[in-house]
Amino acid sequence: MARQPEVIAGLLARAPEFLAAGATLAPGAGGRLFVAGCGDGAFAAEAAAEFARELGLDWRPLGALDLLLSARRLAAADRVIAISMSGNVDRTVAAAEAASGMGARLLALVNGKGGRLGEVAGARISLDIADIAPFLCGTSSYTATVAALMLLAAGAAGRPEAAEALHAALPAIRAAIAFEVTEAVPSGVRLLSAGADAGTVRYGAAKLVELTGVPAWSADLEEFAHSQYWATPVTDLIVVVAAEPALARLATESCEALAELGMRCLAMDTEATPVATATRRWTLPAIPPALAPLATAIPLQALAHGLARAGGLDPDTRTHLKGDAARFRVSRMLTRRSLIGTGQ
Repeated sequence: MARQPEVIAGLLARAPEFLAAGATLAPGAGGRLFVAGCGDGAFAAEAAAEFARELGLDWRPLGALDLLLSARRLAAADRVIAISMSGNVDRTVAAAEAASGMGARLLALVNGKGGRLGEVAGARISLDIADIAPFLCGTSSYTATVAALMLLAAGAAGRPEAAEALHAALPAIRAAIAFEVTEAVPSGVRLLSAGADAGTVRYGAAKLVELTGVPAWSADLEEFAHSQYWATPVTDLIVVVAAEPALARLATESCEALAELGMRCLAMDTEATPVATATRRWTLPAIPPALAPLATAIPLQALAHGLARAGGLDPDTRTHLKGDAARFRVSRMLTRRSLIGTGQ
């Protein structure tokens, strides 16, 4: 987690490479840019969407299975980015094959050689982030994926100057790695946001489940009040991510209301978007909302890491996952059949 400012700065230094790759994905007239992956890849595609749409792109983030099922409707003007760090996620590979079979122009965003996905896609670009240890929970690779997608979007939109805007996120990224977790392990965690950070809270819920075993859910801040709220124990921790003014105002009202039930609210806000009624606040420097996902994911990583340690687990090895041989094997049957028996 601590190396993320360095990783993002290094990626921004490679901006011309990503802009050039993105330029090959400029949609034709009326074309859409589909951005697909599983897990962290799908979350990152959603997290980059606001930035891409502000550049005028018809950016369509979706899960790899949805792309696989809808590939027959791809048009000649459409373009596809398929995301997989290993390049060996079954559904992402299958979706890329289907898209390629329809003649769609396709780029694989990977880390390293890109495995099977790199072979299918033909064109690929790599984050080139060295793994510190095997089977780590995606942290720097996730934020780097979001940054890479924003750079590709700038290239696809024909707006290379927009890449410079990403440097504005670095102060918030540096501040985000300093937060410390003091919360006790709750009965569950509800992560709430909307807009640019909708993908961020989906990502945060996945990291909490992977590292802590604590039930975690993500939701739209407003829709939470109409659904999950009615089944939320008061012992759950409510986490709101608010880097946009209108969202922060609603979060302030929501935390005030939930306090009447004795619920704890942790706000991940910014200096420009305070959530003053939260039980506790982790406040980042002001950051443009479209760039916020580059920084707001990092406190969620810290939360998952801290709660895992508080619960007696080792988040740096995730042995509680890989050590469960039956569950680990079934996970590979579900997502990476080609890796069964390899230990990867």
